[in-house]
Amino acid sequence: MLLFLLALVIMALGVAAYAHYNPGVHEITMRNYHFAAVPDWIPVAVAAAVPLFFFLLHALYARGRARR
Repeated sequence: MLLFLLALVIMALGVAAYAHYNPGVHEITMRNYHFAAVPDWIPVAVAAAVPLFFFLLHALYARGRARR
């Protein structure tokens, strides 16, 4: 779990630095949905959160197996 927290802090610092240096917005269109004025850092945060979520699931599973 300590590694997950370290990865979370590194991801937050990376996204914060990206948001600081890229303050622009853009439009995102997905099939039938249209999002206007999305800050540039949101897709970066989502892309960083997906593998971090799987890492958290793995850490919780490994913690549960180690307690048995």
